Amino acid sequence: MAQAEQVQVTEEYSYDGEVANNVACRHAEERAKSKAIALVLGEVVSSEEQMYCRATNGKTDDVCEFNQTSWSMIEGEIRSVKVVKREEAVPRGANFWACVLTLNVDVVVPTRKPDPNFQVKSEIYFLVPDARRTARLREKLPRKIFHVNDNFLFEVQSTEQAYLALFGWMPNDDNKVYRIDNSATRPNCPEGPLSAPNKSTSAESYCLTADWSDAYKDSKKTYDEWLILVATKKPQKWLPAYELEQFKAILREIPLDQRRVVRRPYQVMK
Repeated sequence: MAQAEQVQVTEEYSYDGEVANNVACRHAEERAKSKAIALVLGEVVSSEEQMYCRATNGKTDDVCEFNQTSWSMIEGEIRSVKVVKREEAVPRGANFWACVLTLNVDVVVPTRKPDPNFQVKSEIYFLVPDARRTARLREKLPRKIFHVNDNFLFEVQSTEQAYLALFGWMPNDDNKVYRIDNSATRPNCPEGPLSAPNKSTSAESYCLTADWSDAYKDSKKTYDEWLILVATKKPQKWLPAYELEQFKAILREIPLDQRRVVRRPYQVMK
């Protein structure tokens, strides 16, 4: 059995009257577990993800924060959690309270570490429409917010030949992770065929189109979605779709020195 390291962490989640106490405590627990993993394995939530979650109306997007906290746990496995102290409805100002949790968390220590020579970087670009179809390659601009039917490009570069698999995660839809097939040329995208899925490569471009999910039925005008790229040194078989926890468990089965996972958030707007 793999060795586990126990750490004690305290985290809280502040809320107003529109958030139920049990929801606030669930957020506080996720924060605490993520913090415990970070203490044992090192920080796993990128500054880009943190900035993204604070880009809406100048304040933290709580839903986005909860999603990126859940993804921060992808690199670590928790064996057990014990509540040491739980304080509900702690005053934090006028009409604000907090759920404060202190937990003992057993985090499994991996036997292998990431390979520092195996690095992957990515970028998301908006593809500027070319109404006259005069350009072979359309102009691309870095962007994180897209309107429905916008075309955008997800570009990937790796320091080593790797087997790439791209997935989409829409936490506000059904919370599943879907494989994105990249085997054919897409309409209105840069000309030329795209490489077949799982081909060993050091660079790839995925042409995508922003869509509005049927699950988005409330009054919100924007929703956060995620692209997850998995780069592995060896071929990996994938199913078309996974439950979120199942997908994270499968990723943890791939040794750390054999994979890199890139998570890129973006928003879809009506």
